[in-house]
Amino acid sequence: MCFSPRRIPRHLILEQPKQPNPWLGRWLKLVGALTFLVLGLVIADIARAKAITSNIDIEPLRATSGTLAFKHGTGYVQATHLESEARVTINGMVARMSLTQHFKNDTDQWQEATYTFPLSETSAVNRMEMRIGERTIVARIREREAAKKIYQEARDAGKTAALTEQQRPNIFTQQVANIGPGETVSIVLHVTQPVDYQNGRFHWRLPMTLTPRYIPGPPLRDSNAYGRPAHEEDVRNSTQRHSLPLTLTGLGWALPTAQVPDAPLITPHYHPAPTITDNPMRLHISLNAGLPLARIEASYHDISVVKQGDTHAISTQQSQVAMDRDFELTWQPVASQQPEAALFTEQLNGEYYGLLMVLPQHLQQQPAHLPRDVAFIIDTSGSMDGPSILQAKASLARALSRLRPIDRFNVIEFNSTFSTLFTQPQSAHSHNIQRALHFVQRLHAGGGTEMAPALAAALAAPADESWLKQVVFITDGSVGNEQQLFTLIHNKLGNARLFTVGIGSAPNSFFMRKAAQFGRGTFTHIGSQQEVAEKMDALFVKLQSAQLAQLNIDWPKGMQAEIWPQRLPDVYANEPLLLAVKLSGPQSIPSQITVSGYTAQGQWQRHIPLTLHAAPLVREAAPKGIATVWARAKISALLDEKVRGVDSETIKARVLPLALTHELLSPYTSLVAVDETPRRATDQMLASNAVTNLLPAGQRASSLTYPRTATAAPLWLAAGLLSFCALLLALYWPKRWSRLQRHLSLTTAQLSS
Repeated sequence: MCFSPRRIPRHLILEQPKQPNPWLGRWLKLVGALTFLVLGLVIADIARAKAITSNIDIEPLRATSGTLAFKHGTGYVQATHLESEARVTINGMVARMSLTQHFKNDTDQWQEATYTFPLSETSAVNRMEMRIGERTIVARIREREAAKKIYQEARDAGKTAALTEQQRPNIFTQQVANIGPGETVSIVLHVTQPVDYQNGRFHWRLPMTLTPRYIPGPPLRDSNAYGRPAHEEDVRNSTQRHSLPLTLTGLGWALPTAQVPDAPLITPHYHPAPTITDNPMRLHISLNAGLPLARIEASYHDISVVKQGDTHAISTQQSQVAMDRDFELTWQPVASQQPEAALFTEQLNGEYYGLLMVLPQHLQQQPAHLPRDVAFIIDTSGSMDGPSILQAKASLARALSRLRPIDRFNVIEFNSTFSTLFTQPQSAHSHNIQRALHFVQRLHAGGGTEMAPALAAALAAPADESWLKQVVFITDGSVGNEQQLFTLIHNKLGNARLFTVGIGSAPNSFFMRKAAQFGRGTFTHIGSQQEVAEKMDALFVKLQSAQLAQLNIDWPKGMQAEIWPQRLPDVYANEPLLLAVKLSGPQSIPSQITVSGYTAQGQWQRHIPLTLHAAPLVREAAPKGIATVWARAKISALLDEKVRGVDSETIKARVLPLALTHELLSPYTSLVAVDETPRRATDQMLASNAVTNLLPAGQRASSLTYPRTATAAPLWLAAGLLSFCALLLALYWPKRWSRLQRHLSLTTAQLSS
């Protein structure tokens, strides 16, 4: 009898147990250690942020705009802000303003106030007065570091002192030390600026608040307090060693970063729910245009106009207006009085200064067969939320409708990142236009304002020489790294032309104007939905017209003219050439000049008689302001050379003596006023506090994005979560894999049996 041994199922056989994997334990220890390390960095970074902000003692939502938020004990006491008042005199092409802000210290402590305020990017600030009670303290111009030292020594000695500094051409910081309990403080600034002329109208603009700036770049790890503005030397050194000496209190919401070392002084706090009682403004304007006028209007306010001889007295219909948007006044000459050229002159200290406006007439349209390659860039960051994104989308839709079938185009939208409608420019046929309109309609605002990648992508797109390459950039310009962006535009522009469209109630006009200048294009501002059609159509007239390039001005024989800017810009249809000149020679006032240049059709030349607007000689202490405008224009042009690679020390050596001579604020000069009589005893405490601004009309605090301005905690947190997930995977995956193996073995054995 033969026996066949019964087959034992595989799953009943006792197998040799598997030896534990020695690498598994090591892997678990490594992942666990990394997890705890990263979480520790998160906790340390958050603790550092709390330590920094605990030194600031400012709560932005506690203070009303334009009010000194004084810390008292464990809480805050508001100083009463009486009002702000601007008295403006406009003669021809020059506006002179006396801007007064009144404050009252309602606390029982001595106070030092710091506040940040905007002015036009073309403004020249050449006088400051501080009035406390019956005292009037007149400021003197000093080199920046010397002025700072004078102010600090006076403050520490108990003397009343004031310091005015320029952070950007359109952002200024005021510090006032030793304001006594119950005292009212008035700061008076004297400002001169040229008037703009576009599309047949004159424009004067007064910024009254700031759009919150996006601050890119990693924070400077060694800074432990909010700080002073960055000079050229500070910016250069900080980017090398990632630290910045911070000695003054700026009280902005942002920390210094590698790209924006002076971030604290351009990021004031904001009130989220403004009313007419928060920082009211009284505005009075005396307008002497020098020409018969067809109409006078304010773009965003209701005004009253009263004619008084050759002048017009203008004020807002309400006695006070909220400082939550720009004020813009426009006036239009009658059709027969539209100027082709005019020269406004002033004699000061035996020298002639002039402001020359040339408006080339009859610039022809571009040849119809010349196609355009247009890249539209639209800003969809958080600061564009509300009316701004609606204006931007309407502007872009209007622009798309003006394209011709022979043109090609693309749309780039950006916030924290950027995306393009097409991978490469497409022809402007109706199907592609409809795709673009649908793309634009779905856009919404949110995130940061990373401009550089979007700009670089638009300028880097290849374009054949047979195409006219144009970039239309629609944004509010709310960034703090303007200088880096100007350098990018200058280096990447090539044969393209960049046209900026400023959106919103308080755009960063400094960035918009300078970006267009370096981009050899023009700047258009749209502040309301009602302006979209008119202003975008006017922009497309410029895009479709031949620009006047390689400009040259011939002056009468024997006359010498120092012109600023020396690099004459291209001129487009309905766009003037505005130059500041210093004249010398046997014939100080020319009667005719010759302007020449080139268009796409060839050489262009005009002999232009000048309409002379020379006023009688004025007292040296109260000049008309044309010499000031000339000096301001020269300083601006010299500072532009930084973008072109000129050494900072060379620029400073040229700007500093000019600013001191004409008593102008600049990156290298400040205005400082000191009452030499000590008023606060050294044993009495001096509290330092900040000022807030109104949010621009239409903006919400919840929509704003403040990136990379505190700590790297979010990055560390993300890394910690990834490490924690890896730890969980390492812990549970071996068990799950063993179970799966046993289940597969059982199933195989059952099938085989």
